[in-house]
Amino acid sequence: MSVSRLQPAVPPSEHNIVSCAISTMTTISTSTDKSLPQRTLRLYSTTSLSTDHADLLPPLTALINFCYSVGHTSSPHGILLPYSAQRLSTHTSLIEEVGKDGFVLILTIPKPEGGQQPIASTSAKPFKELGHHESVQGNELVTNFKRRAAPPGVDHPQHPDSSGSGKAAVSSLGEDVALPRWEIICNAVHPDYQKQGLAAQLYDAMMKEIRSRESPREDHRVHLVITTMKEPNEVYYHKRGFVTTAEKRFEPGYGDSEVGFSVVEMEMIV
Repeated sequence: MSVSRLQPAVPPSEHNIVSCAISTMTTISTSTDKSLPQRTLRLYSTTSLSTDHADLLPPLTALINFCYSVGHTSSPHGILLPYSAQRLSTHTSLIEEVGKDGFVLILTIPKPEGGQQPIASTSAKPFKELGHHESVQGNELVTNFKRRAAPPGVDHPQHPDSSGSGKAAVSSLGEDVALPRWEIICNAVHPDYQKQGLAAQLYDAMMKEIRSRESPREDHRVHLVITTMKEPNEVYYHKRGFVTTAEKRFEPGYGDSEVGFSVVEMEMIV
């Protein structure tokens, strides 16, 4: 799947951020520089996105798959996965993966013919580990990007509770208190709009929403987890403060990979 060429990259613009508690869809910020294409950041529940705003799902799916393909075919390590490899197999895959308790952030610009074109997005959901034998949706390749209790051959130090509440009884980062745990999935910023602070804007909005959903805590800390491909992404997330807690290697030939690749599980307490 591919996406049409978007408008040329433009300098970052100023944004006005307003507080929000999301139940359906809420506009978080809108660019104010009239000389640039208006950028609007909105947060959607999966229910709202799949019903009232379903027209966004095809271009959003295309954006995520495009960024996924570019990241895995332009690596200095070689062709990690073929361009045809997709992160989301259908327009509803993201809705199914995020679930009813998660949310999706989408940054858009207006399309010349009308409507909105997504240029960046991220999603988050309460963390729930999958057991070894628990079925997951999607093909085998995508399944390996879904967090499991302990992938075969990987020493995973986490000790989650068994209630599926998203709380960790003992953190793999050395914490001895239960913290709300959230999983970040499907980060994507179109290459034309990278290095303009959009990922940081999405992250800040995501954290604000996560904290607004959790019971008030004196320290307001949250345990974040992400599963991603090591070669193109690990260094970036290390710079953001994440720590690698598990790694699994896939040799050349798996998923038609030319050079092989590794999937890492990363965590951070903020």
